[in-house]
Amino acid sequence: MTQQTTNETTESMPGEAERTRVLAVCRSNWEYRGIDDASVREMLAELSEHLEEAASAGRSPEDVVGADVPGFAASWARARTPLRLRVLRMAALIPFALGVLLLLTHLIDRTLALPVEAPRIAFYAVIIAVGVTLELRRGSLGFLRWLLVGLIGIGIAQLTTWLVGDGTLFRLPLWATLLLMLPGLPYAHGDMRARKAATTAAE
Repeated sequence: MTQQTTNETTESMPGEAERTRVLAVCRSNWEYRGIDDASVREMLAELSEHLEEAASAGRSPEDVVGADVPGFAASWARARTPLRLRVLRMAALIPFALGVLLLLTHLIDRTLALPVEAPRIAFYAVIIAVGVTLELRRGSLGFLRWLLVGLIGIGIAQLTTWLVGDGTLFRLPLWATLLLMLPGLPYAHGDMRARKAATTAAE
């Protein structure tokens, strides 16, 4: 009887340890995102209930949250944020993401004044439009979806080249590119700290 109880306890420990780890990662992520204590407790209670129901059905925590726990936590945090705050966040991150893309192009082309053509505008427009839509609906895209969006953007850029050509419309100075990134820096920094804290908690 004692041996049987020991075996059952040993078998249940891995699942319990994984649930504890998932909750710890999510807590760290949500706290670093500035979510208030009451909301964090409510979200943890809800997640814990989902994990327990999954365990009762013989499913693992990964079946509930996926393989990327920090990504799940970030997605849920954004989904639980009021729409006006999510819109404000995206309004800051859109020019930040655009600024990053432009800055990389500045570096690759080694120029302080980046020539901007219609195909380039079309490419960035697709990246931003699709990215923002999916971010607001799903919370997180993931690498493969971003790659797919990038391929769509390249296709649209090629079509734009065929339709209107690739002549330079204007030149964008480096200082303007850096200025675009300013509104989104606090959000990007917060996301980075949240992911780092969640990774630390997972270890």
